[in-house]
Amino acid sequence: MRAFWEFALFIANCQNRMAKSSAGGYSGVTMSARPIQLDIFRTSIPMRGFEHAAAARNVAEAIVLRLQHDDGLVGWGETLPRDYVTGETLETVPADIEKLWQQCLTDGLLDWPARDQQKIPAQLDGRCVNAAACALELASIGGWLNERKDLLKKISARVSGVLGSISPDRTAKRLRLMRLFGLRDFKLKLGLGDDIDRENLQLVHGKLKRGLASGKFSLRVDINGGWDTDTTPDRVAELRQYGVCVVEQPVFCPADELVDLAQKCPLPLMADESVLTKEDAKILLRLSAETGGRKKIWWNIRLSKNGGLLRTLELMNLAAENNVPISLGCMVGESSILSAVQRRALQLGPTPRFVEGNYGKFLLADDLAERNQSLRFGYGGRLRTLPAGGLGIAISEDKVKKYSQHLKTLMA
Repeated sequence: MRAFWEFALFIANCQNRMAKSSAGGYSGVTMSARPIQLDIFRTSIPMRGFEHAAAARNVAEAIVLRLQHDDGLVGWGETLPRDYVTGETLETVPADIEKLWQQCLTDGLLDWPARDQQKIPAQLDGRCVNAAACALELASIGGWLNERKDLLKKISARVSGVLGSISPDRTAKRLRLMRLFGLRDFKLKLGLGDDIDRENLQLVHGKLKRGLASGKFSLRVDINGGWDTDTTPDRVAELRQYGVCVVEQPVFCPADELVDLAQKCPLPLMADESVLTKEDAKILLRLSAETGGRKKIWWNIRLSKNGGLLRTLELMNLAAENNVPISLGCMVGESSILSAVQRRALQLGPTPRFVEGNYGKFLLADDLAERNQSLRFGYGGRLRTLPAGGLGIAISEDKVKKYSQHLKTLMA
């Protein structure tokens, strides 16, 4: 009898270990776990090149977290801070994560089951720390995701193709490849110079003209704050001849100023840097309502920018309740960690009008996921539904070491 119970215990322990996912969650069992160690890495993965008005990138740099729990569960988090978006940088985020770590340990916010993970702070000393909060939340959210595995729906939204280069020939080549790959929605980055912008617009419109007219394709433009307030209305008016449906963040400004600017523009505007928090979103909704809803602002919701999955889902639901079209994205250069979380957001939240992200090795030379688990969109921009349990993928410790500088280890 003793041998029987020893054998039964051995089998139970094996099943328990197999149920743990190195991507941040349990695939089957529900148990309690407390964090014991947090490792902070700064990753640097070569890119195939990306340009827009605010930056040009050849290397994807991110802050990646490895969270170890007392039961052996490992969770992974990732964030790509942008100074021009939230004011955070690759240098400030690690220090902010250390402060958040101590605060969350005190309040028990990283325990599983967590008392209230949504209260992981997104402000420190009056500063926005959405990017730092995102990384820490994602590293600890595997159990929360596992609880909701029965709520995961099939992904129906398709990924957009993002265009724009100082070389119109390169823009043409990328557009041709995207069309061959069955993409239907396109975003063109402007703000690269008037002559380049005009040539890119004419080129893209010429190739998509029939599809835009029939509604088969869509075209939006992203200025990344490259214009000024005075000239924006006239510039937006010029875009109508190119079949553009919405103009994203023409100038850097607070939410209330963007609503005021939208009243002067003949096309809808989309808020990106102007919608960082739920409070910003409420300002956009209130002021749009006060103007009679004549120029409703669309929203670009992004995981790193908006503070993680829980806050992203909150904004997605708020937008759906108020019939606000949204784009759901990550930041350019995300690894499969953030790509997986984006898919979870699509499975748990309302379907967005546009999706950006999950570009994987279309943009990156390599990834942090285990072999054959690297994520990128498929033909037509379709996204495969991931297995239930945590993030649904496994992260390679070897890949993290290869592309990272280990910054710090924090102990509970």
